[in-house]
Amino acid sequence: MKTQRRIEKIFEATMLAANDFAKKVVVADIATDHGFIAELLSKSDKVEKVIATDISEQSLNKLKKLILLKKLNKIETIIGDGLIPIQNADICVIAGIGGFEIRKMIENQNSNGKNKNKCNIFVLQPTQNYVELREWIFDNEFFVLQDVVIEDADRFYSIITIDISKKQTNEKSIFNLWLGRDSRQNSQDLKHFLMFLKVFLRFFKDISLERASKDKMLLQKYELFNSIEKYLLEL
Repeated sequence: MKTQRRIEKIFEATMLAANDFAKKVVVADIATDHGFIAELLSKSDKVEKVIATDISEQSLNKLKKLILLKKLNKIETIIGDGLIPIQNADICVIAGIGGFEIRKMIENQNSNGKNKNKCNIFVLQPTQNYVELREWIFDNEFFVLQDVVIEDADRFYSIITIDISKKQTNEKSIFNLWLGRDSRQNSQDLKHFLMFLKVFLRFFKDISLERASKDKMLLQKYELFNSIEKYLLEL
């Protein structure tokens, strides 16, 4: 499997969140696709049930075949969009979709007054717009349980675990926004990610502060470029 380490790290983040419960947890795997995360979760002694959802019936049919083949009796499949089908889950995993879409899902859940069974703990793995997702988390003062960047098959993934029922003031530092508050836990992954960003942001050597200051995200990238050597030295 090309991204097995990503799947394993998402599973580990979910298990870390499950440690806060005095019971077995119900976990929703949103946009489950092939169901690799759902399969891992279903084999855990900490999990009572996995609710695997996807807007695609075709994707769920693949998972249903896997359930029958491997006798994964803990997994329930539901066709539906985002968090809409979820009625009762302790933890929701939203992985493999964009940061803006993840944000929209959680905002829609919170704005729906009829939903009395909201999920509060989320394990998030955005495919893009991870900086904007973190900034939204910080602005709403959601409690961050863990925030790491990991490497898998020459790609980098942010895995962010939050509890939206608790409040926390999060510092909007360049490190916290771009690299993940806890990424030093995976020092080798972080070092590779910093080297990748250094190459990616190389064009900033010719951009002036005055020009960068005219755009919020551009300024963040400019500041990151000028700070990245320090982070490499700290590892």
